[in-house]
Amino acid sequence: MQKHSLIENPYRPGAGHAPPYLAGRRSEQDQFLRLLHQPIITQNILLTGLRGFGKTVLLDQMKATAEANNWLWVGNDLSESSALTEERLALRILTDLAQAIATRMEANWGPTQVAHDRLQQRIEQITRDDGSAFTFDALKAHYEQAAGLPSDRLRSVLMHVTRLAHKVRISGLILGYDEAQCLCDHAERNEYPMSMLIETVSALQKKDGLTPCLLVLCGLPQVFDALIETRTYTERMFQVMTLDRLSKDETRAALTTPIQKFSARLHTPPELIEKVVNLSGGYPYLIQFFGRELVEQLLESGGTLSADKFPSAGAVERLDAGLFSARWNRTTDKQRELLGLIASRPLQSSNDFSARELEQLRGNDADATALNFNQMLLGLCERGLLYRTRHGRYAFTVPMSEAMILRRLRREEDISASWEVRAPSPPQHHHVPTNKTSTARQKRGWFR
Repeated sequence: MQKHSLIENPYRPGAGHAPPYLAGRRSEQDQFLRLLHQPIITQNILLTGLRGFGKTVLLDQMKATAEANNWLWVGNDLSESSALTEERLALRILTDLAQAIATRMEANWGPTQVAHDRLQQRIEQITRDDGSAFTFDALKAHYEQAAGLPSDRLRSVLMHVTRLAHKVRISGLILGYDEAQCLCDHAERNEYPMSMLIETVSALQKKDGLTPCLLVLCGLPQVFDALIETRTYTERMFQVMTLDRLSKDETRAALTTPIQKFSARLHTPPELIEKVVNLSGGYPYLIQFFGRELVEQLLESGGTLSADKFPSAGAVERLDAGLFSARWNRTTDKQRELLGLIASRPLQSSNDFSARELEQLRGNDADATALNFNQMLLGLCERGLLYRTRHGRYAFTVPMSEAMILRRLRREEDISASWEVRAPSPPQHHHVPTNKTSTARQKRGWFR
């Protein structure tokens, strides 16, 4: 109990929480800094990767770097609601613009009433020539009074803001949006929010005499497909940063650095550290998750722990519940059968798969056609379990999904079996691997 009061667990496995030590992302940070110093903005940024790879953490680091270099960062998390139509996306950007300007001015002038008055005077001095301020109401009024399509009106507002940026010597304007997979065009509703954003930024970047404007989008891998489908030139507008899992040395550094200061009280022999490193597989979220579980088990056991005691059964259950259960609970029985089939593919299989490959795995089942599989795979994409890696091929959005699916199916079968009257049970379509197969998977790590 005393150890609990002396040691605060340093690991933070929550979504988007900055880790105590950020390892393995220096090249992306350096690349971003180079893009900030483009003489003319020709390259924007698309930051992408699977869930749990640290995209939001790196995006926050980029924001801090930009602000340290005197850029105005305008951004937020997108959602299906805020990105559904052109008008809603424009409203989202106007709101974020007003908030970013207010925050920047408050940082310069302070939050007190006297400082607020000085701020108002300063704004009036800056905007005397065009007679407007930069509150949300003023920006929205400017947008509504401008002529043209939503993209024309949004461009007019952004040009208006860049004049302020130029007068107060701001280096540039960044539109930085997370969860960009929510942003796409909807031709069936005649709504093109993604196109509007791309057209607006592209037009601003082609104009001379304006403060630079840089677009940074962050999201799951499918956002790249949405960008390419929007305009043929978008691929040339973006420098794509795809986050991968960390190397073994980077993983070890991310795990051991935060607990070095506790070395006198928490004993972590090399074999225990190596087991945690291998379990995490280089995935940033899992480094934080297993790091937290390691410290908790060490505290419970008095500061020492043998490698064969880690992780506890409760830790694995918490991992499945936190990372996977919400998506699993939204699936139908048929979809779960299909997920079991995918998770049980041969070990030499690639990370992604096609409906045709699944049809071949199922064999002579009359219902197992590529067409049926394609429809079900698209449904799993809509539920957030899969994404398209390229045309006709799919992969899991969450690392370690195969292992979690197989554990969940075994658990469900064990519970069902405990309630069955001893009678022949119908054959299961999905395949739960033998211990031999499970061991082979673990030798490769918990992940593909």
